Amino acid sequence: MEILLQDWLSVKGFMLFTIGLLAAVIGVLFGAAGFILMPSMLLVGIPIHATVAVNKFATGISSLSNVISFVIKGHVSLKKYIPLILVSSLGGVSGAFLATRLSEQIMGIVACISLIFAFITVLFSNKLIVKDKKETQEQPINKLIPFAISIYDGGFGPGSALMNITYFLKKHYIYIKAVELARIISFSSCTGAFLFYYFTGIVNWGIAIPVAIGSIIGSFFGLKIIPYIQTKWLQVALPIIFFFLIVQVVSDLLK
Repeated sequence: MEILLQDWLSVKGFMLFTIGLLAAVIGVLFGAAGFILMPSMLLVGIPIHATVAVNKFATGISSLSNVISFVIKGHVSLKKYIPLILVSSLGGVSGAFLATRLSEQIMGIVACISLIFAFITVLFSNKLIVKDKKETQEQPINKLIPFAISIYDGGFGPGSALMNITYFLKKHYIYIKAVELARIISFSSCTGAFLFYYFTGIVNWGIAIPVAIGSIIGSFFGLKIIPYIQTKWLQVALPIIFFFLIVQVVSDLLK
């Protein structure tokens, strides 16, 4: 325990806390926490599988804090979304299982293909961003889409929440509602994936705790900022974020 405390209170621990905080803010607003978290942790010398495991723990904890807030405020009913939670949890476990059996190169290729597909969808769909006030009926959710995204999230992660937000926007959910549902799915998929990584002995608590604390604080900051986000900003920001995610993944593949 003393060794863990030394890790948490060190300069590296502060850096990990800051990484978690910034990643959570970006994750809540635009669903791209992995764009900050994954490369930043790799830059400080953390192995890829440990990075993914910590990412799932930190994102799961910060998403849980958001979900609790949504429920307390009466924004969402968990009972209504139990099937979606179960499907997403199963997807997260499946993704983690695949990640431990596929090479980093193959996982990078899968990530790149997924992000390119999502980027094209965002770029060329003229119905992607709906108004801040509901003007059309919310369309039924096809649970296979969140399941597939959760598989990707459990095994790799960057851009997965953004994919979920994009999907719900296309189903005519307002932006805040899309974010709320994306956080519920992130909590479910990350929890499933983290449990798999934990029982396979990949989790490093000296890294996971400071990142998770930063993520919790950052997630609340992000929720405070959301009401001030305008949809016209999203029309510009979402394609740009997807583009840089793709660049990141491609650059990792070419190393």
